[in-house]
Amino acid sequence: MYDNRVEISNPGGLVSAIKLADFGKRSHSRNPLIFGLFARMQLVEQIGSGIMRMNDLMKEAGLPLPEFSTEGMFTIKLQRGHETVEKTVEETVEETVEETIITLIKANPKVTAKEMIKATGLSRRGVEYQLTKLKESGKIIRTGSTKAGEWNVN
Repeated sequence: MYDNRVEISNPGGLVSAIKLADFGKRSHSRNPLIFGLFARMQLVEQIGSGIMRMNDLMKEAGLPLPEFSTEGMFTIKLQRGHETVEKTVEETVEETVEETIITLIKANPKVTAKEMIKATGLSRRGVEYQLTKLKESGKIIRTGSTKAGEWNVN
């Protein structure tokens, strides 16, 4: 995974029965026994439609079509939109900070804002913002007074 794309590689390459001109239009299983087993277990859906579905989804998202490389290793590159990258990073940081605060509260319900600041690297206002969000979402509750009270995780 990169900031601007996701790359997936398969050292097996394309199945020899599929020529480059047929890529994304035809399907051929590498191992018919395993394919048959998965089909009977209903773990296979829309056979041979993956490339077309990926193209359609990338178009819908307003992103460039996937890039495929079939020389040597089979590789696909899926470009990410700039906004998607920023949003993903922001959401990941938010989740990590929330998890850190909740972990601190579980370990010590009387944890102080100073301890949260040190553990998260946030400013005092940043910690207060996160605590407000966690309280509003019902994930944590403050019981008792501001100084002598404690936090509880729902």
